[in-house]
Amino acid sequence: MDSGGDDLGAPIVFVPGMTDTAEDYRAVLPLFGRRTVVVELRGHGRSSAPAVGYDFATLRDDVGAVVDAVTDGDVHLVTFSRGTTYGIGWALAHPHRVRSVSIGDYVPEEKVLTADQAHRLLTGRWRGSAVADRLDVAAAQLTFEAARPQSLWTALAHNGIPLLAARSGGSVLVGDGDWARYRELFPEAELVEFDESPHDIFRPDRARYPRLVRAHAERADAAHH
Repeated sequence: MDSGGDDLGAPIVFVPGMTDTAEDYRAVLPLFGRRTVVVELRGHGRSSAPAVGYDFATLRDDVGAVVDAVTDGDVHLVTFSRGTTYGIGWALAHPHRVRSVSIGDYVPEEKVLTADQAHRLLTGRWRGSAVADRLDVAAAQLTFEAARPQSLWTALAHNGIPLLAARSGGSVLVGDGDWARYRELFPEAELVEFDESPHDIFRPDRARYPRLVRAHAERADAAHH
């Protein structure tokens, strides 16, 4: 999904979560303040669900295919939840093209779910509808099966890309130890806690994360120039 409009020299590319579709974000795209593109990875939304290609490297390169379709220059990378894994993977492969990074309620890692965790997620609900209606369940299962535990923390810290990270109140995905690690590895980062939000940091205020991202991108642009 492409908002169109002026990219101000570096568009936003947003990689949302496992149970998201681009349509979830149509109403908030103007709040990012520039051209913003929302990625639907394979198996999600209007993207196809091929029989193969659900490993980290392929999904990382899918993000890159969208970036290259949008611009041959810099981007501001924005992620939420598990989209972080593949977005950060692409950023680490192309740091010279990443002007800023914003991470919503996740950590720079590839996580492996147990079979029970994957089942609960895929048979649950998200934003008022069944997860099975939001994605291709077989593709999601292949994604979970292909996952391998890996840390991207140190590599991201070493690149020095301006970072914004937000976590929800009592986050199970960004625990206190993770938050301390953010503070240690990224001393210059903007770290924001949405105490009243569940994992869906777009609740109860849909505008807050996009507005933080907008300000973060504008600061990174100013430093870049």
